[in-house]
Amino acid sequence: MLYNLKKPIGALMALGIFVSSYGQDSQEIDYYNLFDKAVGIENTDLYQGEIYTEQYRTINENTQYFRSRDFLKGSLCYEGKCYYDLDLKYDVFSDEVLLKLITKAGGGTLKLFKDKLDSFTIDGVDYIKLDRSNADGLNLYGYYSIAYVSPRYTLYTKYTKKSFDRKDRSSLYYEFLDGPSEHVLLYQGKYHIVNTKKDNIMVFPELKKEIDKFYNLARRLRKTDSNGFQVGLLKRLDILLTQPINTSK
Repeated sequence: MLYNLKKPIGALMALGIFVSSYGQDSQEIDYYNLFDKAVGIENTDLYQGEIYTEQYRTINENTQYFRSRDFLKGSLCYEGKCYYDLDLKYDVFSDEVLLKLITKAGGGTLKLFKDKLDSFTIDGVDYIKLDRSNADGLNLYGYYSIAYVSPRYTLYTKYTKKSFDRKDRSSLYYEFLDGPSEHVLLYQGKYHIVNTKKDNIMVFPELKKEIDKFYNLARRLRKTDSNGFQVGLLKRLDILLTQPINTSK
């Protein structure tokens, strides 16, 4: 099949290297898009999955989806082949990626098979799948956003949603609010859970003093934006690790 000309990414994923569609050469993306158009994207390997049916009735912006109930522009790598300029939703609560089917294929929404989906980008945010085959020992598995990247390490964040039953005068509906995030750091070839101060100190014992200081100075940020707090901490530690003399001693 001609689509085998697309670059496989499995080997890179096994090394913990994320292949972002937005990092691809624009001419290469244009080539793939033209190829998909010529073949008919509905005739490619991308159109494999289950027809998605909405399970939860929601009436406000507190939905199970990432950022919006509407489809957002994105791209993904499915069975090692990358596709661009797609209409996607990410159901954070169920940890599922949804694809809007084109009209000529019957329309509707397709729930993509998780075992075939390695990575995706939605509304400019990159996600990668972490499972026991490539990241053993985690509390949670599934799709993690790439929160921070440096030459020394990569921080992954898994967002979660909590569901709540609500009732109005006539019917039952649901609201979904943000739950606690799971933070995982890929450092020196290993995945480390870094949800707490103790977790961070276990990874960087030589920087205990600086970690304590950051937790004291940024306690308000930790309460209002725990994800931003963890990114800020890792940026600070990244700077310290570049210094020839450890100032935390």
